[in-house]
Amino acid sequence: MSTVTDAMSEQQRQPKPQPQGIKLTEQQLRARRARSIAIALALGAFVIVIFAVTMVKLGSGALSGADTMRPVQTTK
Repeated sequence: MSTVTDAMSEQQRQPKPQPQGIKLTEQQLRARRARSIAIALALGAFVIVIFAVTMVKLGSGALSGADTMRPVQTTK
């Protein structure tokens, strides 16, 4: 049993090789950055449009006014 334990502890002591990964060129890094900026600008524009539409709807009285809180009248 000690040989199994020794083998396991020996494996744990050995450093694992680090994965090399993919090295991007300068052109690829610039393209990635440009895409990231374009996505950020598009997302920001979308948020502004949604905010503007919400303000227009709220400002037009869609959720406020005398009729929205009036009790329902029933007929007899």
